[in-house]
Amino acid sequence: MCWIGLWSVLLHWILAVTNSCNWLKYVTRFPCDIFGFYIAFIYLQKGIQVLERFGFEAPFYLSLSVALLVFCIAYICGELGKASLFRHPVRVFLKDYGTPLTVVFFTGFVHLGRMKSVDLEKLPTSRPFFPTEDRPWLVQLWDIEVREVFLALPFAILLTVLFWFDHNGMSAPI
Repeated sequence: MCWIGLWSVLLHWILAVTNSCNWLKYVTRFPCDIFGFYIAFIYLQKGIQVLERFGFEAPFYLSLSVALLVFCIAYICGELGKASLFRHPVRVFLKDYGTPLTVVFFTGFVHLGRMKSVDLEKLPTSRPFFPTEDRPWLVQLWDIEVREVFLALPFAILLTVLFWFDHNGMSAPI
């Protein structure tokens, strides 16, 4: 993972030095839409995988209900941001902060009323200021074989393309 990050840093520097953002004039709306679909599909797939682990018990139904509510309310906030229903500052606020505020609200919402008794899966945590696994803080990069260093390069290219496209292609005025 460290070598993927190091290769990616080098590739990002190359993209920055070559002023790769100027290449966006050759990008159409189609790759942006495909990229957005890809990201949405990954989140959908991960959500389904998490729900499958619950089986059809109380955590499954609560998680499914909250997931659908978060999606619907966040989507409505985005659509209200485009509508002419409210004044401009309210529309901008709904469009920019509707989704994160929805996630924050529903994070606390599942701890109210009868939902408190449902045993939901929690994120794993460890002791503070210690690695999550039994290993030293610093990764010993000098103990890695040379072929493993270069094996990280294709994954770094994918990561770099993902970051470049996400930070440039998705927000570019087309």
